[in-house]
Amino acid sequence: MRNLLALIGLFVVVFVGVGWYCEWYTLDIQKNSEGKLQIQTEVNTNKVSDDASGFFQTIGRLISEKMEREGTPKTAPGSTPDPATSPTPPAPTNSFSGGWLFSPQRPTSPRSP
Repeated sequence: MRNLLALIGLFVVVFVGVGWYCEWYTLDIQKNSEGKLQIQTEVNTNKVSDDASGFFQTIGRLISEKMEREGTPKTAPGSTPDPATSPTPPAPTNSFSGGWLFSPQRPTSPRSP
């Protein structure tokens, strides 16, 4: 339970730090006429939504590029690819390369009889 709370605290601290760095919000701290501390927060929701959409577009582009590099060539429905012009997919390796996360093909494991 303690580890879960520490993880949540880490996410909050990272989010606050990234938000401050990206200027998603500003804090204004003043003392009013009575000497009391007054804190005002202004959130720039347009900048937050622009940055978030840009982030997700970049991630989508990176994933699609990774799939195009490691995937099979796209053909029209009902047609067969020409083996002379289509590149061969890379041979599977036994070492971990992280390709299982973004690879469109799942590696097959040998089955024992």
